[in-house]
Amino acid sequence: MKQKRYFLILLYIILIFLPFALLYRDDVASNIGMTYVLAGFFGITAYTLFNLEILLVSKNKFLDKYFGLDKLYRFHMFIAVVAIAFSYIHKLLNGERETFQSQLGENAFILFIAVGVFSILMMVNKLFFKFSPLDYLRRFLNKNLKIKYQHKVLLHNLMVVAIIFLVFHILLAYSVKHDLALELVLLLYFLVPFISYLYNKIIKVYFSKKHKYVVSEVIKEANNIITLKFKPKFGKVFDYVPGQFLYVKINNPQVPGDEHPFTISSSPTEEGSVAITVKQLGDFSNNLDKVKVGDNAYIDGSYGSFSYLKKDKSDKLCFLAGGIGITPFLGMLRYIEAKDKNKSVKLIWGVRDESEIISKEELKNFDTTITDFEFIPVLSNDKSYKGETGFIDQEKIKKYVKNIAEYDFYICGPPIMLEVQIRNLKALGVSNKKIHYERFAI
Repeated sequence: MKQKRYFLILLYIILIFLPFALLYRDDVASNIGMTYVLAGFFGITAYTLFNLEILLVSKNKFLDKYFGLDKLYRFHMFIAVVAIAFSYIHKLLNGERETFQSQLGENAFILFIAVGVFSILMMVNKLFFKFSPLDYLRRFLNKNLKIKYQHKVLLHNLMVVAIIFLVFHILLAYSVKHDLALELVLLLYFLVPFISYLYNKIIKVYFSKKHKYVVSEVIKEANNIITLKFKPKFGKVFDYVPGQFLYVKINNPQVPGDEHPFTISSSPTEEGSVAITVKQLGDFSNNLDKVKVGDNAYIDGSYGSFSYLKKDKSDKLCFLAGGIGITPFLGMLRYIEAKDKNKSVKLIWGVRDESEIISKEELKNFDTTITDFEFIPVLSNDKSYKGETGFIDQEKIKKYVKNIAEYDFYICGPPIMLEVQIRNLKALGVSNKKIHYERFAI
């Protein structure tokens, strides 16, 4: 797995610089000034990066297998910043020539800047570093503008329009349109990611039979938590391991029409259906109580690597859950009960009060069906509770997890919870390779 991952990273680097090598092959570079060489480097490399960005966000299962969409999407954010910076340097080096070709590049650059600023302010939780004024501005704008998630995604997808402008800007450049080999390579750099994007966003969603499902059961778990079960209309449920996630789009006029990622809460041992358990928190999830049995749905899975079956084998597992972050652990526990019951498993679950503890009886029964299982709820808003109260901290982890070095730890919950628990585990001496988490979907 690691060797293939390193090969793909090397291939990515080669793909970035190959067009520049083609642009200045032979002795072309020696006949022009360094300014033009640098302008060509930054311009054509920015073009390559922007096109590969489409591939990174097109839900490519091959790349997800080796890197995980979580890491790919964060890498996408970093590369977008690099590509915009390279575009700006190219613009400075290229001067102020006003032509139709240069205007296309200018339009693309303005769109990239607009989409980038919008995404930073409205769509990401934080940048690569903490900057409090920006965090405050993001919260203020989201609270007051109240732009629905589906509209945010639509605006973010203007990136594709910008890339189309950029394609024509590059292909009309004098040094490109007089070099057929380079022109074909650059066109290929656009077409391959763009076709992948169209397939995942349109063709697969509306025309693929294997992605057509129907809602088979709606279960109200708590006041604002709901479980939806889906059965395939054709064939069987896709292959998955417990802990992975899927994308779902539900054909119901009261539910937003975009697709959303949710962790799978069922186990692959439950044949014939697949389930998600969702807390009603946002534009999409707030309307899931309107879903009815018989509603048609599009489901695309599986994605992610947050599963003990995808990590190095360990007989001792500790699951740290925060709120609705319990969902991947429900799937894993259901699988362990059916197929792997000789595990030693600790589940420490932080919730506000007992009303948020879903599947309570099932969790209690795991104590009798799994050889060594212990469930420790931690309630933050109920001081009268006779069990553990407050938050999951180092003391509670040490109290319930003896021989801590023998355990693998899996964490799922809100971003702040992930950060706190990673710090707690590292302070307790747990090595990085024994700490597993995924930020993408819960």
